[in-house]
Amino acid sequence: MSTWYLGLQPLQEPFDVGPDENGRALYSFNFLALKRPSPTFVQEILAVLEAAGVGQRGVDLFGTSQVAVPGPEIAGPFLVVRSTGGSAPLGTHNDGSGAYRQPSAQFLVHGRDGVATEVMAQAAFSALLALRNQAVSA
Repeated sequence: MSTWYLGLQPLQEPFDVGPDENGRALYSFNFLALKRPSPTFVQEILAVLEAAGVGQRGVDLFGTSQVAVPGPEIAGPFLVVRSTGGSAPLGTHNDGSGAYRQPSAQFLVHGRDGVATEVMAQAAFSALLALRNQAVSA
């Protein structure tokens, strides 16, 4: 099953949040999506990042709040996607009041090497900016 994405709107550029709980560098940014309804938003975003070569799901790309952030023994960099709610749905005349959904997500990139962490954050940001008028499969 694939979901049609009109695009993703960045809410800010990647920025240095300061060290995470294990002393690693931490970069963050947020996006707001405009897409058709689907139950797999985070998995779709992870698929886009994986296809763009940012990382590999379950290795250095993680999603949902049920995934524990790897402990201090993991140097990274690795990226965690967390759904953050978003905005109200947009309707269309033919498809009703929930024709397009606007979920949002926070992206957190952790890593001991600050440069590699920033590079991964920028690569993810660029991959998501490029998502326009296309179908995405989880």
